[in-house]
Amino acid sequence: MRKAEPRQDNYSSLSVNKFFERFNKSIYIIAEIGTNHNGDLSLAKQMVFEAAKTGVDAVKFQLYKAEKFISRTVPVFKRAKSLGYKTQFERFKALELNHDQMMELYKLSKECGLDFLCTPFDEDSVDFLEPLVPAYKIASGDLINILLLRHVASKNKPVILSTGQAELEEIDRAIGVFPMDKIVLLHCVSSYPTPDEETNLRSISFLMNRYDDVPVGYSDHTVGYLACIGAVALGACIVEKHFTLDKSQGFGDHSLSADPKDMQNLVKEIRRLEKMLGEVKKTCQPCEMESKRQLRRSLHVNRALKAGTILKEEMISPLISQKGVNADKIDEVIGRCIIRDMEIGSEITFDDLI
Repeated sequence: MRKAEPRQDNYSSLSVNKFFERFNKSIYIIAEIGTNHNGDLSLAKQMVFEAAKTGVDAVKFQLYKAEKFISRTVPVFKRAKSLGYKTQFERFKALELNHDQMMELYKLSKECGLDFLCTPFDEDSVDFLEPLVPAYKIASGDLINILLLRHVASKNKPVILSTGQAELEEIDRAIGVFPMDKIVLLHCVSSYPTPDEETNLRSISFLMNRYDDVPVGYSDHTVGYLACIGAVALGACIVEKHFTLDKSQGFGDHSLSADPKDMQNLVKEIRRLEKMLGEVKKTCQPCEMESKRQLRRSLHVNRALKAGTILKEEMISPLISQKGVNADKIDEVIGRCIIRDMEIGSEITFDDLI
């Protein structure tokens, strides 16, 4: 587990850029605990401890009152049918954590050196979380919940906005609620799990091009973590992956979540890829200098020549020798006169030419 780091408690007026500047890395990794604690506070705490050991930057939960979130008559979702609930209201009610429990998780997250993030689903939850979170997370389902978006915007904090289920006009409208320097978009596909052929990671590049000034990340619902690695390669600045202690649980999000070993490997591979990505430029790397010296070709004569010979292309061969004029200088050599006799295979230098 990382040693706890001081985290500022007053996040008001924090821009997205300042949010990321708090970290000496470019990829921000979130362990999405969500409701995988199954409504058990002790399990939620254990998950925070285990997430901290993996090296993630943040844990994320969900905060809501079921009465303000879902109708009591909605049939239970397929993913929870095996648990015996008749309505999804009953299911969400069983997963609900109260404010006191959420405060305990916030304090524990800070002690573990993690950012505490949370998705609010009602205005009271937004208000409660205001002094606790460095940024609000908006779930894909609430992308069109303009009243909630406006209330979040009134807090003047960074907002991480998932775009699952969304059409472009819906994203445009949601973004319009917030100042542009407060938004991070997450490409997301709201299917649990998401089929490989519908993951559509190229949406990351599309969103980056469409919304020039808005950072783009990825919220993953696929099985495994290959998609997360691909997202980073495409430029994602945030990766959010669901987290569980037991993937074998046959309900909810557990089967598509990363367990501690998976998450540790994901963090390790993202940090490795982060180094590999480098800068947006092309130059000879320091590690290439030796092979450049060894393998670059230079110009040599392919026959014996007498002093006074005018060099022609057919007299010259580019060979690896670590001596002589580089092969890309061929046009500066052809048509010039050599001032000394040269044996077959001799390297050409500018000192040999007039």
